Amino acid sequence: MEGNTPSCCNSIGHDFVPWLLTWAQQFRNNFQKLVKDHPRKAKCPTLLKHQSTCPAPTSNSLFGVKGPTLHLTTDFLVEPHRALEHFYNMQRESKIWWMRLSSNPSRYRIVPCDLAEDLNPKDYQAIDIRTSYGDAGEVTVEQLSLVRVVDDKDFRLPDARTGETVQPTVIRSVIELETATCALLLDGCDHGRDSQSLLLHRVLAPYQCGIACVESDSELSADLADLGLHLKHVLNHAGLRLSEGSGLFSTKDASHLAEHLLETDMLGIPYTLVINEQTLRNGLMQLRSRDTRLAETIHISDVPDYLLNIFKN
Repeated sequence: MEGNTPSCCNSIGHDFVPWLLTWAQQFRNNFQKLVKDHPRKAKCPTLLKHQSTCPAPTSNSLFGVKGPTLHLTTDFLVEPHRALEHFYNMQRESKIWWMRLSSNPSRYRIVPCDLAEDLNPKDYQAIDIRTSYGDAGEVTVEQLSLVRVVDDKDFRLPDARTGETVQPTVIRSVIELETATCALLLDGCDHGRDSQSLLLHRVLAPYQCGIACVESDSELSADLADLGLHLKHVLNHAGLRLSEGSGLFSTKDASHLAEHLLETDMLGIPYTLVINEQTLRNGLMQLRSRDTRLAETIHISDVPDYLLNIFKN
């Protein structure tokens, strides 16, 4: 169930414990809406997801994010006897998810949060997923908390497997979207290359592909331009995001092409199709990768399926 409810998000890290115990109105409304409007989904395990606005951003020393900020909150309602298993699996899966988006997966780590001594770790736990930028410091990109609820008759669900009514344990994920966006952009720049590049994950890149035409025979330039326009239409029709402007670059100079490819790296464009007169004769072209700076040969008949499979996988 998803909603969009403005509120102050106090449920971050270990602050989640007192928040849930006082049954914040937002969480109560979401749970009651689930039971009323989606009875088939009102079983354990299930999840509640919503966006909310917080006037005061969390403290991140690297970013000067000013409030209000937007939080993406996901509450997983799980079977109490499997709560710790779910919590540890979520930690691992969340960390892997962030690592897959990173130009340097080793920068992410899980950091346990300190809780009050009187809290039983079987019932209350909290961790941060942080990304490190060397001497500059760390940024928390996601916060996970576990709270085991007991003796609350208004907060019960049937077990999806047994049908027995249980008191769910809540595992909460909170992502501050402005901070996470800044962290991913910084990650795309902090890669140690010898030249400027924006190594955003290909799914996150604002442009996915560009087309470069290299002309050496003026008599074929018109045919090559038509081929470029055809490829542009095919890629647009497939839903791929082409580079800014026309998405089509033409040059007769190899050095000019090299400069253009460096510019596409700075824009974070993952792939560029390079076509020339040879493409007109045999249908072969070069697919140049931003990440490796290498090009592979593909046939025009493989466009756009080959690119779509790359972005899908």
